Amino acid sequence: MTSQRGKVQVVVDGSNMATEGRSDPSLAQLDEVLRAFRAENPRAELIVVADATFAHRVAASERSRFHERESEGTIVTPPAGAIGRGDAFILKIADRITGVVLSNDSFQEFHHLYPWLFDEGRLIGGKPVPGVGWIFTPRLPVRGAKSVRAAKKAALAAAPPTPAEPVPAAPARRTSRRRSPEPPVEAVAAEPVPAAPAKRTSRSRTSTPAEPAPAAPARRTSRRRSPEPVAVEPVPAAPARRTSRRRSPEPPVEAVPSAPRSQRREHGAVNDERAFAALVAAVPVGAEVDGTVRSFTSHGAVVDVRVNGADVECYAPTALLGDPAPARAREVLTRGEVRRFRLISVDPVRRIGEVGLP
Repeated sequence: MTSQRGKVQVVVDGSNMATEGRSDPSLAQLDEVLRAFRAENPRAELIVVADATFAHRVAASERSRFHERESEGTIVTPPAGAIGRGDAFILKIADRITGVVLSNDSFQEFHHLYPWLFDEGRLIGGKPVPGVGWIFTPRLPVRGAKSVRAAKKAALAAAPPTPAEPVPAAPARRTSRRRSPEPPVEAVAAEPVPAAPAKRTSRSRTSTPAEPAPAAPARRTSRRRSPEPVAVEPVPAAPARRTSRRRSPEPPVEAVPSAPRSQRREHGAVNDERAFAALVAAVPVGAEVDGTVRSFTSHGAVVDVRVNGADVECYAPTALLGDPAPARAREVLTRGEVRRFRLISVDPVRRIGEVGLP
């Protein structure tokens, strides 16, 4: 945790400290935090990291000064399109230098990657106290649902594929198909029995002069031996019964009511199923997320949210872009602009999220 010169290396979550107790970040507040921490820890070497959207969210009067600090290297921003925004960048730096992290964030989605966050002294929080100033104290991350989901997702990704489940299903279907021919055989043998007397009656009438009395036992014997001579006429009917019985197990599989509905859902789905699932897993409803304004519609704007290296399309209606709501989304948003949005709801049928300005 210390360098060769004995100084403590601290990675500062600039966006988190600049937004503490506020809705938008303040560069002046961040400078106040840094001065207070240096005064309390004179041997600390500070590496300040801010989100890529920090410059767009601070007051217009502070933007030029922020860009100066960024060009000087006193404030570092992650590369464009970095996964996990600034949080992953901060933890990677701290992991590389074995440093301390100054932040009030718990970094729940990274607990499985950086277990040292739970080591004593590796995470420090800070709060302003009226009339006293900034108070800094060691803290431990809070485990929550997001941490559990991230750990499960990592475990599933590391687990080898197990295609063993479909194997028992195949013999079950083969067994049913092998048994399906048996009922038609019994039905064929059973149905010609009542039909035989009718044939004997009709033939006895037509062949009255011949009086084939001994022929009747011969026909009965042939029927008892095998259905070959008698089954000449019912042969076409047998495949029909087998076909109907073979198809009878199939409709419950093929004609499941969800199949047409799934086709309709696929037709109306906005995002890929995997990308939408990543959005739901990474960003809970009510959380803030960075989004890029891609285009405008008559009643809102299309916003791309970066999750796990892929853009997930979300929709920002004008009703959620201000109070009162603007007449058009163009009045408060600019195409290509990166803004901070709040995830309001998700629609699993259309696979899209609805966002608004915090």
